Amino acid sequence: MPKHYAHPSPLGTNSYEFDSILLEDNVSQDEQVNDCKYLPIGNENGKTTRRIITCILWVGIMALASLIGITVAIIVMFAVTTDNSGFDQDSPEYSLYKNSRFKDCYDTHPPVANNCTAIKSMMRYPLDDYYHAQNITYLMSTEIPSSSLPENRHNWCEVVSCFNEFKVVPSSLRPTAFFARGITTYTGCAMIFLMAMWQFKKLQNRDRRERCKKIEWDIWIILAWDLASFIWWWFNFGRYLHEPTQFRKPGIFIWVSLWKYGYIIDFHPYSCVFKNTPTIARVIKSTLNSLSFVQWVVSAHILTKASYSVSNYPTYNCLESQIPTAPGTSTCSASQICSRDLFFRTYSMEFYSDPVLNVRPDTFYPFLFLSMVFYARGIRYLVIWLGVPIASGESFKEYREVARKEDLDYNIFVCVLSCLGIVLMVSTAYFAIKAVQRGRETSVAIDWDCKAVHVTLSPWRFYFDVWYQLPVRVAQMWFNV
Repeated sequence: MPKHYAHPSPLGTNSYEFDSILLEDNVSQDEQVNDCKYLPIGNENGKTTRRIITCILWVGIMALASLIGITVAIIVMFAVTTDNSGFDQDSPEYSLYKNSRFKDCYDTHPPVANNCTAIKSMMRYPLDDYYHAQNITYLMSTEIPSSSLPENRHNWCEVVSCFNEFKVVPSSLRPTAFFARGITTYTGCAMIFLMAMWQFKKLQNRDRRERCKKIEWDIWIILAWDLASFIWWWFNFGRYLHEPTQFRKPGIFIWVSLWKYGYIIDFHPYSCVFKNTPTIARVIKSTLNSLSFVQWVVSAHILTKASYSVSNYPTYNCLESQIPTAPGTSTCSASQICSRDLFFRTYSMEFYSDPVLNVRPDTFYPFLFLSMVFYARGIRYLVIWLGVPIASGESFKEYREVARKEDLDYNIFVCVLSCLGIVLMVSTAYFAIKAVQRGRETSVAIDWDCKAVHVTLSPWRFYFDVWYQLPVRVAQMWFNV
């Protein structure tokens, strides 16, 4: 059976308080070299439980590491090896057609069998009350059904060719022009989860026969990474609040890092650093938990405002001076076209006719699951606090001590992270395989009043083929900011 030992009170008195330090049967009191506070897995099957949790941790770590490896390969393949011949990003044509194949289709005369009247009628059909104010619709799929025979479909190029008399409106990119895609969304999550699981794996290491190593070099790297992420996240959030049309929303999982530290600061090696300054440790712990809650609230608000169909603000700058020389004819002046804010937003693009294949990167459920674990400890203590006085006369403090020693929240959190790691790895591999099969189609906004079209960036390579702020975008992806 595990043995419990009492330790002197940190107040320096002769009183003793219970500290849940468990010694395995093969470690005698004489063999102890350190008195570090280790992760409490406190029942008689603690060693078995610890081994199971360690296995789960390794599964999650391997899944997340595989995801990151896939992401690195994709960035290299799409950013370095993509053939961008004919898509010079410094040329005047790039402001018109971006990285899409719109020009080739726009310059092609519609085939005789292609009924452009019917196609335009179908394209006007999505008009609803929101877009009706500016009479704007958009092409956001590679195929549209035929109006006469729904089983027949018109491909993206055929649809574009029907608008070859419309004015193509030039524009420049804003940092917000890049819609969240599967890989970019999941990679930021993976980095946070991977570092958390590695730190939890280190918590599993417990041997009182070795001297305390304090914080080792790999943990220092993670600490530096998390600190940089924290500072960058607040910097980006401040910029987003000041000018949401120019700067993207920050990531929604950064709060997990602070929440993690609010928990692990109680155990080796972090508790060893503050062993002689318990007051400072308590202040840091309270600060971490408070900031984590604030970031969770902000992230929840950002999540409720997120849209995977259309951006909330214009994401392109209209190049008014270049409109007169752009191809096509418009019924509006250049200033009138540039005043149409819905015209310059980013719209999602569906590359497949089968809705099942057009899976969008959903972060709601991972956020929900982590939030449930986030609040599990407080809810459990509340239930104990309300239920114990009714059920028995034992004190809340004793039940809280039992809950702390069993520490079910930690076990649940590790299992949730491991499962999320597997899901993210599979999803990333799925999106990567599908991206290789895609073409340069993109969403196109159609202004029916002005007889104009606006071409957005094609997400066919997750925007890694677009050099605009590419190093910054990749860094933000890794840091989830």
